[in-house]
Amino acid sequence: MRRMPEGVDIAVIGAGTAGCSASMPAARAGLRVLIVEREKAADVGRKVCGNALGLEGLAPAADYVAPPDGAEVAARLESGTFYVRDRKTGVRLPALGVVLNRLVFGQRLLADAVSAGVSLLDSCSCVGWSDRESTSVRLRFSDGSESDLTARIVIDASGFRSVLARNGGTTHDDPIARTEVAVAYREIVALPDPIDERTGGLLVLAAPGAEQGYAWVFPMGGRLANVGIGTTLSSVTGSLREAYDAFVAGRPELRGAERITGGAGMVPVRRPLASLVGDGFMAVGDAGCQASPLHAGGIVSSIRAGVMAGEQAVRALSNGETSAAALWEYGAQFMRTIGAAYSAQGVLKDLIYSLSNDDLAFLCTQIAQSERLIQALQRGSFLPGAGEVLRRIAAFTRQPRLATRIVSTSKAMATVRHHYEDYPSSPSGLASWVGRGEFLRRSRGRQRR
Repeated sequence: MRRMPEGVDIAVIGAGTAGCSASMPAARAGLRVLIVEREKAADVGRKVCGNALGLEGLAPAADYVAPPDGAEVAARLESGTFYVRDRKTGVRLPALGVVLNRLVFGQRLLADAVSAGVSLLDSCSCVGWSDRESTSVRLRFSDGSESDLTARIVIDASGFRSVLARNGGTTHDDPIARTEVAVAYREIVALPDPIDERTGGLLVLAAPGAEQGYAWVFPMGGRLANVGIGTTLSSVTGSLREAYDAFVAGRPELRGAERITGGAGMVPVRRPLASLVGDGFMAVGDAGCQASPLHAGGIVSSIRAGVMAGEQAVRALSNGETSAAALWEYGAQFMRTIGAAYSAQGVLKDLIYSLSNDDLAFLCTQIAQSERLIQALQRGSFLPGAGEVLRRIAAFTRQPRLATRIVSTSKAMATVRHHYEDYPSSPSGLASWVGRGEFLRRSRGRQRR
C-alpha cells in the first residue's frame, strides 16, 4: 500500500480535462494539490469520444490551459455535412474547429499540471466518502488495499460514474434518468483512401439505431477517421455495436474501413446538477453533468468549469473558508454562462427529435444559410436578431406549423436561459430556484402533449 500524502489542500479526483484544468490555478497559487487517477499515468487521455471541439470556446481558460496545437490536433475542420436520418443528400454547415488526438492532448494537460507542482497518485480509485464532514475520501489501490485521504477541498472530476457528487457531495440531490444519459460506440478506423480533413466531417441526425442521437465521421488526418454512433440509454433497443456496423456499411466513404481501436462510453446529456458545490466539495465535468444536452460535447465546458472551480478554491482557501457558501460563486458562474446555454439547448433537442424527416431537413437548411443563427444556437438562443428573425420567419411561412413550433421553442429556450442566468447568489436561494425550474419543465411537458 502506498503512503498517503499529508497536508493536502485540494484533492482532485480524476486526471481528465476537468481535473487537470481545476488543478492548475491552485497549483500556481502555491497550494498543495493532489490528483487521484484510477488509470495509469500513461493512459490518461484515453476516452471514447468524438474528440471534435471549437477552439473559440477555450479562450476564457487560456491563462491556464493552452489550446491544442501541433500533434494534439489530428485535423482542422472548416465545415461538415448534416444528414437527416436515412436521407441520401445532406446539408453542408460551417463547422470551424479541430479533431483532437485525445491521448496526446490529455498527456500534455497532465504534464502541464505536474510541471505546475501538482502531485499525481495514479492506478488508484476513489470508492466513496470515508468521512463526509472532514472531506475524507476512501481510496483503493490496484492491489486491493485501501486508505483514506483528507483534504481541505475535494474537487470531483471523476466523470459520469462519480460516487461523490451524488452521494452527499453537493447541497442538492438531483438524480439522473436513463433518458438523460447518452451511450456511444466509437472506433478509430483506417480508410482505403484519405478524406479531406477540412470538409470531410459528417453527422447523421437520428440515424437508425440512434433515433435520439446521431452518428458521426470526423477525419483525423490522412486515412484515419473517428467514427461512432450514440443515443440515449433509454432508447437503446438492440445492440449499439450492430447499429454502428449498419451505419458503416451504409456509408460509401467508409467501405473497407479497418478497425484500429474501439470501445463504448457514457455521458450525461441533461441540465447541470442543480448545485455543483457542497461544504469542502466541488463537482466539475461529467461529475457535474456539464456536457451539452444537444451534442454531448463536454471537452470545452469541462476545461472552463475546471478553471472556474480552481480559481474559486484559491479564493476560498485564501480566506480560510471551505463551506458551500464560500465555494458557491463557482457554481453560479458556470450556471449563468455555460449552464444557461446548455440548458436552453436541451429545449431545442426536444424539438429536433420530434420533427419529421422533411421538417428536420428544412430546419437544417435554414440553419446552414445563416452563420448568425448558428452562433445564436451556441448561446442557447434560436432567432438571433430582429432583421434575421423577419427573414427566417418569412422562410418558415412555407411551413406554418413548423414556424409555430420554432417560435414556441425559441420562447421556451429564452425562458430557460433566463432562469439559469438568475441562478441564486447563495445556497439559501437554491430551493426556490430548483422549484421554479421544476415548474418550467412540467409546463413544457404539458405543452408538448
